[in-house]
Amino acid sequence: MKNTDRISKIKRLRTWGNWGMGISLVLMFASLAVFLGFRGQIFAHILLTIALLIGFILMMGSTVLFMISGMVSMSTPQVECPTCGKVTKMLGKEDACMFCGQPLLLPAEDHPSKA
Repeated sequence: MKNTDRISKIKRLRTWGNWGMGISLVLMFASLAVFLGFRGQIFAHILLTIALLIGFILMMGSTVLFMISGMVSMSTPQVECPTCGKVTKMLGKEDACMFCGQPLLLPAEDHPSKA
C-alpha cells in the first residue's frame, strides 16, 4: 500500500473529492435498489428519500472540493522536482511532488515573506 503521508496537498484534496463522489453514487444506487425491492412498504420511501438527500449533499460537497482544488491549483507556483525531474505544483512552503512523493521546500525568493 502506498505511503499516504507523502502525497501532495492538491492530490490529497482531489482524492477526498473522488471518495466523496464514489460514496455518494454507491449510496444513491443502493438506496434505489432497496426501494425497488421493497416497493410497497413505507420504510422504503423514507429510506430512499434520506439516502438520496445524503448522497446529494455528499456530491455537492465533492463538487466544491474539486472547485477549490482547481482554483488553488491555478495560482500555485511550479517547481521542478529534483528526484524525478518533472514540474510539480507547490501548495504552501512545504509540499510533496505530485509524481514521486519527494518532500519539497519552496525556495525563499519564490514565496512572499510575511512582514
